[in-house]
Amino acid sequence: MACVAGLIAVPSSALSNEALSSEPMITKSAPVIVKSLTDYPGRVREVTETQKAEIRAVLDQLDGNTKFICTGARVADNPYRMNIAVRMRAKLVCEYAKSIRPDLSYWYQTKVTKHDNFNGRVIVVSK
Repeated sequence: MACVAGLIAVPSSALSNEALSSEPMITKSAPVIVKSLTDYPGRVREVTETQKAEIRAVLDQLDGNTKFICTGARVADNPYRMNIAVRMRAKLVCEYAKSIRPDLSYWYQTKVTKHDNFNGRVIVVSK
């Protein structure tokens, strides 16, 4: 039993001064970037040139970010086919961003919103 206790014991010299400090450790975290892309014209699902420029602008701002989330927004009373359309839009936005920065982790989804001005739009978040 004494042998086991000897293996588990940590000499006090092994503890770093930082661990004993009362000062909080400040770590630089990547800035969270949120961008609502320009609205889609009509029933278009493809990423427009304006949206591509907006996506490139977001990717240019990344500073240590590892995640890129594309969210298609729709209001609750829309038919199910609208959910499918905004999910496809979000997927295409993520695929375009991934073609530029394949090193990031990508996720696409849909969410219900109460704000009519976001209906059918894709919001990108990078963190």
